Amino acid sequence: MREFFSERFNTWRSSAGIEKLFVTGWCGSIATTLIALTVLFFAVGFWWPYWRSGDMDMWMVYEGFLLNDKLPQEYFDHPAYLTILLLTRWFGALHAVGLLPSHVLSTLPPVADNAASAVAWMKATQAARLLSLFLGLSFVTAFAYLVRALVRDWRVAALAAFALAFSGGFMMEMRIVRTELIAAGCAYTALLIVLITAQRITGAWRPILLGAAALLCTLAMLNKVHILFLVLAIPPIAIAFGRRVETPSCWQPGGRALAMVCALVIMAAVATALAWPIAVAGLFDAATVGERTRLFGTGFPVYQCLIGLWVFVCVIAYAVLFRVGALETVAALAAIVAGTAIGLWALALAPHVQNAVAVFNPLEKMLGFAVGIERDAGQGAIAGGSAIRTLTDGVGLLLARETFFLSSSPRPTIFLHWVLFVALLFAWRQGERKTVLQIALLFAVAFAVDLVGTVRGLKLEYFIITDPLIIIAAAWLLMKVPALKSHRWTFPVVLSLLVATVAVGLAEPIKHSFKRDMPLDFCGPHFHYTPRIERFSYCP
Repeated sequence: MREFFSERFNTWRSSAGIEKLFVTGWCGSIATTLIALTVLFFAVGFWWPYWRSGDMDMWMVYEGFLLNDKLPQEYFDHPAYLTILLLTRWFGALHAVGLLPSHVLSTLPPVADNAASAVAWMKATQAARLLSLFLGLSFVTAFAYLVRALVRDWRVAALAAFALAFSGGFMMEMRIVRTELIAAGCAYTALLIVLITAQRITGAWRPILLGAAALLCTLAMLNKVHILFLVLAIPPIAIAFGRRVETPSCWQPGGRALAMVCALVIMAAVATALAWPIAVAGLFDAATVGERTRLFGTGFPVYQCLIGLWVFVCVIAYAVLFRVGALETVAALAAIVAGTAIGLWALALAPHVQNAVAVFNPLEKMLGFAVGIERDAGQGAIAGGSAIRTLTDGVGLLLARETFFLSSSPRPTIFLHWVLFVALLFAWRQGERKTVLQIALLFAVAFAVDLVGTVRGLKLEYFIITDPLIIIAAAWLLMKVPALKSHRWTFPVVLSLLVATVAVGLAEPIKHSFKRDMPLDFCGPHFHYTPRIERFSYCP
């Protein structure tokens, strides 16, 4: 045993760069990250009072109670569809095995019995937090394996998974019930699938994988419409990271290729037919058309059509730039349509027209919650001056956040920004100009999406929407510039980053553990997000 540890220690001493950060292999590294997340979850977060993070925990739990009681959904802001649907099924499963006494609204203790009411809400909220933990662990695991498939270096992938797991937004999202966790998980899985497809896949699976990515992007939209901007960035990112390959034999003109194209076109047609009533209901709801007319001057869904055109143009541009065959291009477009339609059809699992309205009209929904953007008096249209002023203020906030000292936040990924700026200079001097431009694009996308988030103060919960993009950029840089992996400064710099990531990432959960103020704003009689609840147990 002594000789074994002595040998491992000598091996560690002789290693350099990122290799010196690891004492176990791939499986051990990922397992260590997941175990650490789980232990910290139960140490900090799981036992918080049910009202500690009330601004969605209670509302989502309430919606789960409603649906299990065969009552209609009442919350549609994000629209949180998948979160509510999963919570409903999760509560039902736990109740079936005796782990959750109250899973429907009608069996909740009367509000007069404060102690019993508090216990019922606490148990349901803890169950919801457990679901967030499982979703978070799944996100980290999928992220780790997909990054490894992209960069083909398990050490880089393990570091990327660690950086995601302890990022500030993720550390809070897996302790509370928020819609961004599912949305970001689906969107980044889709992005990585597209990047892997653009870089490595050359056979018949390419259109199928693009269809799967379209399905995941649609599912992301079903939960958080703010994710739209990240989703729209995926096609140009794919173009920037694409590479030219010879058209595989399976897509050469012939019977087999035509059969695959026909099968995908038929699948797209059937899926579209199933989703069409949902789309019509979401796009042409009377109130929605009125709001669209007030905001944009027309009731026709202009920007929704432009989104479809944007994806179509990007697919065609990719095909032209990288000489993708015509049959494969048609198959890819059909697969994307099929994946999108199947994702939309998921709304039929718990049908409500307001979910479709939110998903098909994301800008109207987001503008309704934007802070600082005014409307022209008497017209309802967006006031241009206020919009420009809001965006200008957002740029200032982002630049201040980038310094960390002028506007601090529990976002350790900012430190990774600093390191990447220096590493990009090194890569440029190494002649990796294309790599630098690719990473610059990822930074630009992250900045643009964060800029949209500033209209709501760029809250902690929004960090998870862009932090993984910067982590992917760092992983890509390490793959394309191998000299960085073994550079003499790599070990101390990355080790410092890991320590800072854990310290700053845990800051907000620890802060919440000592928080004592209660969300008394929710204590009005029949609060509008929980109208069937007279009051909560903690209310005076």
